[in-house]
Amino acid sequence: MLWKGDFIARIPNDENAKAKIEEYKAIQGQLRLWGRHPKRKQVMAQNGLIPNFMGDIPHRLSTEIVIYRNENGMTFRQFQNLQVGTMISTRHWTPSQGYRQSEIGIVLDKKGKNKIKVALGGRALWITRQHLVIYKYDKR
Repeated sequence: MLWKGDFIARIPNDENAKAKIEEYKAIQGQLRLWGRHPKRKQVMAQNGLIPNFMGDIPHRLSTEIVIYRNENGMTFRQFQNLQVGTMISTRHWTPSQGYRQSEIGIVLDKKGKNKIKVALGGRALWITRQHLVIYKYDKR
């Protein structure tokens, strides 16, 4: 499960790009697309645009498209398919370790389009779907 700003893929901007973007969108939800070009300053000047501080260009002018996730937590489709009893996990950021999975809980109830009641560490909380991901158990 990916979070907002996480890298997904880097694809060439050719005739198959639109189909690949739609495929990633179906899996990951909202996407952020950035363009890469070897002569990006020249391309931006030719189109009358000003580059951002990272030097990215619009994906329609690029030779490569870099795809990032543009929403946190689970997608709306994953939320719709969520059942009572499903295991979920939260994610927290610490300066020393960066992002890490911190707590595992169980879904107790759903309300509306966004709210989930979760049992986390002996307490029951109402949390939005953007703060949770579906827990994937890794058998090693």
